[in-house]
Amino acid sequence: MDNRQAIPIDTRTPIPVEPMQVDKPTDIDELAHLSAQQNDGRIVKMEVDYTKFVDEALPKASNLAKTGDVNGAIESLTSLEKQSRLGCDMKSNSRLVRHMVKLAFDGQKWDLLNDVITVLSKKRAIIKFAIRNMIRDCVEMVDKIPNDKEKNRFIETLRNVTAGKIYVEVERARLTKRLVEQAEKDNKLEDAWNYLIELQVETYGSMEMLEKVQFLLYQMKLSVQRKDFVRASIISKKISIKFFDNKSDEIQNMKIEYYKYMVEIGLQETNYLDVCRHYRALFETAKIQADKDKMKEVLKCVVLFIVLTPHGNEQWDLLHRIHLIRQMELIPEYNTLLELFINEEVIPWKEVVLAKYETLLRQGIPGISPTHVFSNSEEGNKRWKSFHERVGEHNMRMVAKYYTQISFDRMAEILEYPVDEMESFLCNLIVTGIIPDAKIHRPSRIINLRARRADIETLDQWGSNVKKLTDILNKVSHLIFKEEMVHRHLGDAPSQPTPTRKA
Repeated sequence: MDNRQAIPIDTRTPIPVEPMQVDKPTDIDELAHLSAQQNDGRIVKMEVDYTKFVDEALPKASNLAKTGDVNGAIESLTSLEKQSRLGCDMKSNSRLVRHMVKLAFDGQKWDLLNDVITVLSKKRAIIKFAIRNMIRDCVEMVDKIPNDKEKNRFIETLRNVTAGKIYVEVERARLTKRLVEQAEKDNKLEDAWNYLIELQVETYGSMEMLEKVQFLLYQMKLSVQRKDFVRASIISKKISIKFFDNKSDEIQNMKIEYYKYMVEIGLQETNYLDVCRHYRALFETAKIQADKDKMKEVLKCVVLFIVLTPHGNEQWDLLHRIHLIRQMELIPEYNTLLELFINEEVIPWKEVVLAKYETLLRQGIPGISPTHVFSNSEEGNKRWKSFHERVGEHNMRMVAKYYTQISFDRMAEILEYPVDEMESFLCNLIVTGIIPDAKIHRPSRIINLRARRADIETLDQWGSNVKKLTDILNKVSHLIFKEEMVHRHLGDAPSQPTPTRKA
């Protein structure tokens, strides 16, 4: 048996330990000497350090290029470039290829520059680190080329070299954007579109989100200009709405641009509910809120497009939400128009809408400018006709709420439609499900607005109502009997004598 006593933890003396000596953090340039990534993705250890030879060769090549022999200067570095590449000296190889390109650029040997870039990118066992740095230097050289023809040729060379290489996909995208902007200036919309649509920037892991959204917005812009709204709608789904939660000016400008394109897509599809939502998102933008005139303009569009939307659960809910917006007080005329559709009353088309709102909505009145929604154009006239249909739809729902049967003539009088148009309009509402229970009896020219119940349904409802009534009567009689018994018991109980206090 072990007789040793345990030493309490508090009485133990700590053992002093000397701090360990560790190396300093290794710099990225020092790491470049340790390994090199080859074209097939393997990580290979550096075999020989050519830094000393490169330090000697670069000044000699520069001096030779100053004499005018740029070709000879580049050729003098070719052998050392091969040795550093096969020896996996990443840093030295990067310095060599960048210097070779710089010599051709400084000497303004544009043909030689394109040839050197093409040859270097096709070498055996190329080092991605070196090629990436070379391409980045070339991208910075683009703006320094004075001749537009040579500049475009240089960009095409770089695009051919970077095609299919993931490690330079961002640089290729930026070069492509330059070509797109130039083609757009030359009114070559199809060429610009073909250049830009080949970029799948949403898959680029090395590109920042801000730059990705800028490219996607550019693609949406060209799609809308080409009237390719289906493609624009597909591209819009690649942008997360949460990205626009940032309150910076740049992000807010991009948000405004995004929803501007979304409004055009929605108008093309005549999806007024989505258009209303897009305008509402614009209204909630901080930059729009800061400008009172723009805020009013956007809020007017929100009101007009929600009343243009066919009736439904989502439309009815959004209609009430918009009415609760505090800034609606700034546009009382439009707020009154909104209340006409909220109130469950018939809206007279001629006496109210045409008399009070046609001039306001289409031409404007002093102090209140009109919107583009009901402008004097083909699209504006089309939307005004849709507005007339929405008023008729509202009136039809109100009639169906208060009438069970109504004649053709009376319905046409309420809706302010000719009888033939009223009949076709009613048929459309029945088909779309807005008034699903309505039935038209043409021989008698009567409209039944409530569905006729079957006899068995009437009997079931009657039986259910009788059962509820008998349950209520039984409950009431039980409560009455209970109260009678309580009072009877209290009345029969003998009175208790009052206790006397002893002196």
